[in-house]
Amino acid sequence: MREKYPLGFYSIAFILLLSVFSIGNLIERHQSLALLLAFISAFTAFFLLVQEKSSVKLLIGIGILSRIVLFFSMPSLSDDIYRFIWDGTLLNNGTHPFDQLPAFYLDKNIPGITQELFNQLNSPDYFTIYPPLNQLVFWLSTLTGSGNWLVSANTIRTLLLLADIGSLWVLIKLLKKFGKSLHLAFLFFLNPLVILEFTGNLHFEGLVIFFLLTGIYFFETSRKFLSGINLGLAIGTKLLPLIFLPYLFLRGIKTKKWLISIIAGLVAVFSLVPMLSDSFISGMQSSLSLYFQKFEFNASIYFLAREIGYWIYGYNKIAQIGPILSLVSIISILTISIIGVVKKWSLPKTFLFILSVYLLFATTVHPWYILPLVVFGILSGYNFPIVWSFMITVTYFGYSQSGYELPTGWVIAEYLVVGFILFLELKRKKVIINPI
Repeated sequence: MREKYPLGFYSIAFILLLSVFSIGNLIERHQSLALLLAFISAFTAFFLLVQEKSSVKLLIGIGILSRIVLFFSMPSLSDDIYRFIWDGTLLNNGTHPFDQLPAFYLDKNIPGITQELFNQLNSPDYFTIYPPLNQLVFWLSTLTGSGNWLVSANTIRTLLLLADIGSLWVLIKLLKKFGKSLHLAFLFFLNPLVILEFTGNLHFEGLVIFFLLTGIYFFETSRKFLSGINLGLAIGTKLLPLIFLPYLFLRGIKTKKWLISIIAGLVAVFSLVPMLSDSFISGMQSSLSLYFQKFEFNASIYFLAREIGYWIYGYNKIAQIGPILSLVSIISILTISIIGVVKKWSLPKTFLFILSVYLLFATTVHPWYILPLVVFGILSGYNFPIVWSFMITVTYFGYSQSGYELPTGWVIAEYLVVGFILFLELKRKKVIINPI
């Protein structure tokens, strides 16, 4: 017999869909009040939906539909897509995207490389920073798009939609293995920020999460080779998962799984081979150096250090503070890795705290950076990443038609709330927000 649901359930689902649709298609990112109301509506509907012991198939359907409604327009909250199209267009014309800065190509009569596209780039003075696996997707998107930006964007959206579905499938398998409620998976799949940042804004952390979850699953089922391959693909997609390799190696010494970290490292290295050249190495070094010494966004400890620098020296010391915090971050990551091995933490729990420490010392923390924490938290019983996924939406309220400036109060509020929730969770050693 077909199961019936109250009208209120469908009304809540409709609010989620309408809110996501509005953010992705109707609201400009400088319209802060409209964004605030839409995000509050979306997250309220999300929290109410995951309270329901609804059919898994129905919730999957809502999650998929909430992503499909984003296929009608270009990303509204991020302009990274234009660099994706720029790099892909160069590749389709046989040009290495790391060879020169974007401005060099404007007068080279390269089909698709136009002043209009150049004007959309958010970092035209920097070399691209995207690894070869990303570049492969960019190439495919521009090949299918043939100059139509929306078609190119939707090609990437399709891949990230499939990655989200794959992540849900693997997450459910892991929850079953760990003896947890399968409905916890919808804290990821119905999360508005997950939906908007991956399928909406086309950030590749969605693909990274799929590879990481698959790597964890094969790790837990003692399939070393497959685990290493997937973890290596995660690194090849975004370099950040490199921070997990020390822990994997240290843990593997006792459990005889050290080979996983070696395989992951080799896969990551081999993924770079297709684009390996002097220009790739120099361009990537330049981009990474600029990232740690020039970029600053929604940071925590760095912002405190920056203010102290202003007070003492009278100017921004990011060129010195950034590398120092990077060194402290590396030491902290190694420390957490050792603690995770000694205390026999689970893989998701250790990954959760390694990435949290990294973000704590980072100079740049965009909303999509924190989303791997969501799945690690679901698997290890911590909900502060769920709270953070809501609180970090305040970073979108700093955009205006003339630029970006977020009042410090928003950042302080974000980190105070998230820090307080984490403190309570650590103190009580149990999940304090349990919607299932």
